Amino acid sequence: MLGGSREKANVYAPLIVLRGLMGPIPVKLAEEILVHLGRNKYMVRGSEVVRWYAKRHHSTLEEAIRKATLSPVDVEKIEPRELHQALINGFDELMKSGLMQVKESVIALPLDRFIVLIRSGFANDISRLSEEEKRRCAKRAALVLCHAFAAPPLLPRRGDLPEEAEAVFGDALEPCVVDDYVTADGIVAPLFEEFVTYMYEEAGRLYLRGALAEAAETSRKVTNIFSPLVSADGIIGIETLKALVDSWRRRGFTPPETYYALGLAALAAGGEVDAETADLLLYAASFAVQQVADLTPMLPVLAALRPLGDKAPHRYVTVLAIAASELVVTDDEIMDYIYAELQRIKNRLSAAGSRWPLVEAISAYSSLLRRRREHTWKSKQDAVADMCRLYSEVKGRGLLGAVAEASVLAVALKRDNLAPYVQEHCNLADLVGEGEAVKKILEKVVTARPDELKEIMDSDLDFAKWIAARSPTEDVKGVIENLWVWLTHDLADYKLVHAVDERGELDVKRLNEAAEELEKIADTYKRWGEWVSYFAVRRLALQARIIAANSWEEFLKVAKGFLKLWGEVERQPISEEISLLNVVHYLVKLLVFSEYLIYLASSGKRELTTEQLKKHEVLNRSLSVSEATMLMLKLFGVGEGVPREEVLETFTGEINVLQRFLSVLANRFHKDEALEICEQSLGVKVHDVVMSSATSEQADIELLRSCIKKIVQKPYALLDRADGRTPVEVLAPRYSHARLVFMLLATVEGRADAVRLHGLLGSVTYKGMVLQPLFRAVYENCGDLNSEECRLALLKLYYYHY
Repeated sequence: MLGGSREKANVYAPLIVLRGLMGPIPVKLAEEILVHLGRNKYMVRGSEVVRWYAKRHHSTLEEAIRKATLSPVDVEKIEPRELHQALINGFDELMKSGLMQVKESVIALPLDRFIVLIRSGFANDISRLSEEEKRRCAKRAALVLCHAFAAPPLLPRRGDLPEEAEAVFGDALEPCVVDDYVTADGIVAPLFEEFVTYMYEEAGRLYLRGALAEAAETSRKVTNIFSPLVSADGIIGIETLKALVDSWRRRGFTPPETYYALGLAALAAGGEVDAETADLLLYAASFAVQQVADLTPMLPVLAALRPLGDKAPHRYVTVLAIAASELVVTDDEIMDYIYAELQRIKNRLSAAGSRWPLVEAISAYSSLLRRRREHTWKSKQDAVADMCRLYSEVKGRGLLGAVAEASVLAVALKRDNLAPYVQEHCNLADLVGEGEAVKKILEKVVTARPDELKEIMDSDLDFAKWIAARSPTEDVKGVIENLWVWLTHDLADYKLVHAVDERGELDVKRLNEAAEELEKIADTYKRWGEWVSYFAVRRLALQARIIAANSWEEFLKVAKGFLKLWGEVERQPISEEISLLNVVHYLVKLLVFSEYLIYLASSGKRELTTEQLKKHEVLNRSLSVSEATMLMLKLFGVGEGVPREEVLETFTGEINVLQRFLSVLANRFHKDEALEICEQSLGVKVHDVVMSSATSEQADIELLRSCIKKIVQKPYALLDRADGRTPVEVLAPRYSHARLVFMLLATVEGRADAVRLHGLLGSVTYKGMVLQPLFRAVYENCGDLNSEECRLALLKLYYYHY
């Protein structure tokens, strides 16, 4: 590319270094960098070399560029020597100019220095455009902006989209001067992508800390790049959005269109907009949030839209609700941000008069309460009270009240520890009864005729506005059916987890009800063609049926359903495209495969089980990480199981914490006090104790024995017979799946007393849950580890967890 020229190597060396560090560099930005470093502008502008480094090349060539770039710091000489020396000089030149920093072998690029170059060059070029050219370029800027911080960096092109969508995009699909500075080879330049994401993310953190002026200024650093176009965007943004939304109401939308809407909203948020414009911008952007929330960090997105939320809080709350429900990565920071925003606008929503935004706020609170890590959130009870206060304003108000109640119920159904607060503050008595009543209301909409749906929408303006907020085509049946599926799933899960009667026995009736509801949901997903969801829910229905089985014969009959389900899974290939859905598809496939294998092995088909393991080698390798599956297969004579050392390595954190905890108790308290603390804290606060001591191993074991006796309240003889390792393994698990693995390990080792102790302690730990009778069945039936009763008890626990 340099033609073997030493002169060219010296001219372009800084560009080569930056290209290796930051990927393709936009043409005009590369020119501005070289001119800033003193290069002859007439030599570098329009240069073929500059354009070559603005493109992506074959991976082998990209690796060569990277290797050349790092050679000055890696002290690895490259040939020819003239190029190597030029790169060393280029490296030094970048550091002296402040465009690169190296500290302790870590290379950093100060983004703000490059943005100054982009802003100055861009402003100069824009000043030479006509007003019409600026208007066209403003549309392009909005599209590029969204792809810089929310959407995939690859920009859509003509021919990629439906004809009607292309007509709405119009000039936004045509490259302009914006591309010369912030895109390269059809994608948003990595440097610009990093800058935009960082600035919006930092603005979000500043908003969260209450530094409002500083946050607004940080956010404007992004839109100020396009400041020569923002005034034009104020004109075209509303026109374009109206055209977009009108088009969506006729035919729905494609994801790229929603990305464009989000870009228009973010660009407009950097200027002055009125309430009506903010309303429309946020309405269109909310559908983009739904599209990107599964893989995109949400803090930058919400921070970019926040200025519009001040003008139209009733639309902003929908954005918050969608983000809270669709997030995949639910870290404390984004959850804190959404909660803080809800707290900030909740009173404005109540005072506005319309009730449908209250339903969105209730949905957002519900998602936070269900999905936030409980031990890191001190405000959860306050959040319940706020949610219920808003609920009181819509409770009993027809369909809108039913929609709100579904969100409220979801918290109580999913979070046992929050259920009493929800019942108290929201005045709910029988959770299942209330849930069934709401389901019936929703089912009437799902089964209604078109004329009945029109009557529903015409008679309840608030409900109709909520539907429109969730569906541009106002698909009332589709929105409500999705809500019905969600509520029905939560109810079925609750019935499954709490399928235990007053005597602590399995409630078979409730298990069968849960299975029937899950089967209905699975059929709905199948009708929609959502195969991954169908597989996931169908396997849950089979698990419920297995737990309800009262004999070995009935178990085999029900578990045979995994043979059919695995056949369906095999017929649906997983796309090679990298997406969250495909990751989930693989995980569901792996789970169904393991359940299918356990059915084969337990039904005596050991050779076929082995054949299937060999046939599906990739799944088999993934399966090896599941100790429970491998141990269960070993129990039925297939495979080698899992060595004890691997199980201990997997759960070593739990055992180490237990030992530290016991040492603290033995050293600091008398025996009775230690036992009391042991009873109260095991499995709840053990992991919070991080002190050490020097008590003897035997003293720990004796305290363990005493602790178990204290918990189960009877000095069972099998405990006295247990070896030294058994009390540790029995008390160590903090979670039921870990207890299952230790129990299966003891089973394949033939340690019946240890297996029964696991069952005994598990039945005490999980009172009021279906795990109580499942673990007790192990205690009662596993004196003989080879009996059908014992193996059925273990299989039920396996299928419950996997």
